[in-house]
Amino acid sequence: MASLMSDKLLVAAIDFGTTFSSWAYSFKHNYVKEPTKVFVKEWNSGVGISSKAPTTVLIRPDGKTLHAFGYDAEDEYARLAGNNEHKGWYYFRRFKMALFKDRNLSRQTQIEDESGKKMLAMKVISLVIRYRKDDLQKELTSKITSAFSFEEEIQWVLTVPAIWNDKARSFMREAAIEAGIKSDRLLIALEPEAASVYCRHIPLEAKSSDGRTSIVPLFPGTRYIVVDAGGGTVDITIHEVMEDGNLKEIHKATGGAWGGQEVDEAFRQFLIKIFGNPILQKFKLDAIDDYIGLFRDFEVKKRKSSPDGTYVVTFTLPATLVEIFQSETEETLTEVINQTPFVANIKVLKGNKLSLDSSLVRSFFDKSVENVLEHLQVFYDNYETYGISVAILVGGFSESPMLSCAIRDKFSSWKVLVPHDAGLVVLKGAVLYGHDQSTIVYRVARYTYGRESTVPFINGKHPVEKLIVDEDGRRLCIKVFEPFLEKGSLIKHGQIVLKKARYRPAEHEQDSVSIRIYASTKKDAQYTTDESCFFLGKLRVGGLDMSLPREERTAEFTITHESTNLNIRAINTKSRQELEASIDLLD
Repeated sequence: MASLMSDKLLVAAIDFGTTFSSWAYSFKHNYVKEPTKVFVKEWNSGVGISSKAPTTVLIRPDGKTLHAFGYDAEDEYARLAGNNEHKGWYYFRRFKMALFKDRNLSRQTQIEDESGKKMLAMKVISLVIRYRKDDLQKELTSKITSAFSFEEEIQWVLTVPAIWNDKARSFMREAAIEAGIKSDRLLIALEPEAASVYCRHIPLEAKSSDGRTSIVPLFPGTRYIVVDAGGGTVDITIHEVMEDGNLKEIHKATGGAWGGQEVDEAFRQFLIKIFGNPILQKFKLDAIDDYIGLFRDFEVKKRKSSPDGTYVVTFTLPATLVEIFQSETEETLTEVINQTPFVANIKVLKGNKLSLDSSLVRSFFDKSVENVLEHLQVFYDNYETYGISVAILVGGFSESPMLSCAIRDKFSSWKVLVPHDAGLVVLKGAVLYGHDQSTIVYRVARYTYGRESTVPFINGKHPVEKLIVDEDGRRLCIKVFEPFLEKGSLIKHGQIVLKKARYRPAEHEQDSVSIRIYASTKKDAQYTTDESCFFLGKLRVGGLDMSLPREERTAEFTITHESTNLNIRAINTKSRQELEASIDLLD
């Protein structure tokens, strides 16, 4: 396969995480000499330097201006709340999952901030991307003294979960374009793929049961599973190392919303069982700064949680929470806890402190870890089909011993690897992917893709309810699903998946062709109204010659698969001239 090396002087990647985010870059000359030499943005957390910042956004009351991001957004909002000046501001946290959960995602999709106020998701995300774009430009301006075109010399890469559907990926691309990144300077990288690319460049270490460390080389023929465990989703993909060192996907990306956020939710449910939801909601609204601080404290504690041994974890409850609790109930905290299932696992200490034993803390991880193990079990049990010998754990949640140890214990024949700085592997891999996209040669189609077609009606074959008669008197069957790419197909980068399809306008006065594209979770769908089918978007070809009769006013187009996208090219059938062509997946 021909190399797909970027000709840009610099590649910059944005890892837009559910819980934490960051950006990184490297120059082309550094990539050629030392691929893993990637500069990662450093953030001031208030207690030290961090390579990632919370995906937290503070937007001014005008709904147009991003005031602060990350730790700065948390601190500034807490200050505003402390002075009771926060009511008109928009404060968003962990909003990325809204794109995963909304099957009817569109340009008009709205998301709620922490107080329930709504904004267009497209606006929020584009503001965040623009902030990082401008932040990188400031960084480079301070370092580069020679002439450098920020518009022309940067290749941008934006990471998305592999299990996101095409609409969500398209949404992120459009938000980035709205943020000022040119379409031809933008790549979308799937997170576990980016991780896989990076892991091809670094030594991978495995620990044996006796504590010894060994290097695990990924020779040609090795099949390995990448478990990208982030804050929101756990993305899983399987790759095989080819003879030339490049990668082939073996199974379509799978996974679910089982990331570290599930642990946070378990902790929140624990607080609800103690204090009650009304009290916790009042605490959140009246003392958002203390609410943020409580969950920041939990974030630190959960990263240190271990699956082994007996220990206690102590939380200092914010005074405001205790005051609200005391004003709303006539019971003491000890009396309330004695009425919960946690009575044997918690001690109330002086100074508004709760001491939780290790078994209770570990239980916060149960749902998330069990979901991951259950999903991986299928691949582990079917060695003949998948042939996996190595598991590579990446993403911030993979650094938790609660997850990594559970996977090691459950799947003992796999060599389980957690790379150094596992939380940065996706980000750094996205930079490498931007320099050279040729590493991932084959991908597996997640759905069956097809167009909605109208064909001559055949009695006995087609259902009567799909019969129409057009203006020329022809009996036609509508809403036929005509597949051009089958689910599970192995697709090579640049492969033509639909070749020389020919269409003409539906009406005599039209100078364009619009084709509805559908996807199906099955291979054998017949009609676009089948339960397995869902509308994906519209393929549009414009600029047809209106001087020609409708029968001759035709467009011939091809669809190719390039990286993570379906790309369309159309020509005028008669003149052979290029036509305007696009695929719009958003309403």
